[in-house]
Parts: sequence; structure tokens; C-alpha cells
Amino acid sequence: MEFLNKIAPLILFYIMFSLGLHCKFSDFKKVLVNPKNLIIGLLSQTVVLPIIGLVFAYFAPISLNYKVGIILITCVPSTVTSNYLTKIINGNISLSITMTAISSLISFITIPLIITKIAPIIGLMNAVKIDLNFLKLSFVLFVISTVPIVLGILTNTKFNNFSQSVSPLINKSAILLFIITILVAWYSDFEMSLIAYKEMFLVLIVLMLLVLIYVNILVKALKINVRDSKTIITETFIQNGAMGILIGSSIFGLGSGYLMMSAIYGLFQYKLFLVWYLVDKKINKLD
Repeated sequence: MEFLNKIAPLILFYIMFSLGLHCKFSDFKKVLVNPKNLIIGLLSQTVVLPIIGLVFAYFAPISLNYKVGIILITCVPSTVTSNYLTKIINGNISLSITMTAISSLISFITIPLIITKIAPIIGLMNAVKIDLNFLKLSFVLFVISTVPIVLGILTNTKFNNFSQSVSPLINKSAILLFIITILVAWYSDFEMSLIAYKEMFLVLIVLMLLVLIYVNILVKALKINVRDSKTIITETFIQNGAMGILIGSSIFGLGSGYLMMSAIYGLFQYKLFLVWYLVDKKINKLD
């Protein structure tokens, strides 16, 4: 695990670069022509979801390190896999990519703001025994998250032929790194992982169901079209578990229990997402 801790910034840099390779500046223009649903999706993803995480963590009858883990996983942006899922369920892929890219680009502000400024106000960082510095964390995230996305977008925009030739390999390897990171975090302390899974299983189910219920109500209440609704639901629900682990390892260190929620959520979210998709598909057919 010490090895993972040392290479965590490089892994996150690579994953974020692969995300940038999905985008061109023209992709943003397509969505910005009618930005209403983009704004709704980003607010849902970067504002409302972290609030749900903070409130849920505050009231959940669990230990403080798990509360910190909930805060961490609900304040990270979505991941590149959300773009693939959006494509599979026939959502708006341009909106999905734009939401993922923008939420990741601004994560160097949103994540430190929640972790170092907001969560401590309501006493949800009492388990952390280190100094949480906003500027330091913001700078680190800017370098390892925002910069590689911008580099990926520039590469895809300026050197499109090269980007098209290398992006399949980079994307597959990035997804593989995403999966490996979560599995390594899970198995690095197998005994703690089992304890955490037993203690957190029902809590995790409740948290995920709350997120799904909230975002489904949101898109229906605002009468968002079906394709964009699917996209906003996917982007809000699917969290970057690997980013949570890699950022968490940089902030809190490994083996402290703070990262278990990111690992468990990162693995389990796809199962519940599949259940939601099948149920939603059946309901819509009946309608």
C-alpha cells in the first residue's frame, strides 16, 4: 500500500488525462448552445450530492472514519466509466462528457472547499489528525487533476489524428487502473475491508438509494427530456471511486479506514446502477 501511496498522483494524472482525451473544445460548444440541463446536472453533481453526503454522514450511526469516507466519495466528480454507461443506456454522451470534464476541472476547488472548510464546521473532520490546508490541497488537486484534463483536451483538439490512434489504448488502460486501484485498496487490508463491508453494507444501500431517489425526482420535477435525464442520473450517481482512494491516500494516508467507503462504493455502485436501469426500463415500457 505504501507503493500505491507514492504513485497515487501519477495514477490520478493518467486517469484524468484519459478523460481529457474524450473531449474537444467543440464538445463544450454543443452543450453550451442550450446550457440549462448542463447547469442542472452540474449543480446536482457538485453541490447537491456533497450536501446529501454531509447531511447523511452527520446523522448516520457510524464511526467518524466512515463519516469522513462518505464525505470523500460524495464530493469527488464522476468518472470516465459514467461516459461509457451513458452511451450504453442511450443517454446524451456530449452532455455526459461535458459534465464529467467540468466537474473534474473544478474539483481542485470543490473538494478542498468541502473537506477543509465546510465539513469541519459541523464537526465531521474530528477523526482526522492532520492539518487540512485548503490552498495546499487545492494546488495538489489542480496539478494532478485539472492540468491533465486540460492537456488531454488540448491534445485531442490540436492533434486529433494522434489522439484518435492512442486514445483506445489509453482509455482501456485508464479503466484498468481505475479497477486495480479500487481492488488494491480493498485487498490491501482485507480484514478491515470485510469489517467495513459488514458495518457499512446497509448504510451504503441507504445512501445510494437516497441519491437515486433524489436525482430521479429532480429530473422528473424539472421535466428534463429522457436522454438528458438518464445522463444526469448517471453522472450524479456514478462516483470516481479511484479518485476518492487516490486523493484520500494523499490526504489521510493508507490503512486508516477513511478509504473503505470509496472502495466499497466504487465496486458496488455499478450493481445498483444496473438494478436501477432495468427497473426504470421496465417502468417506462409499461408507461
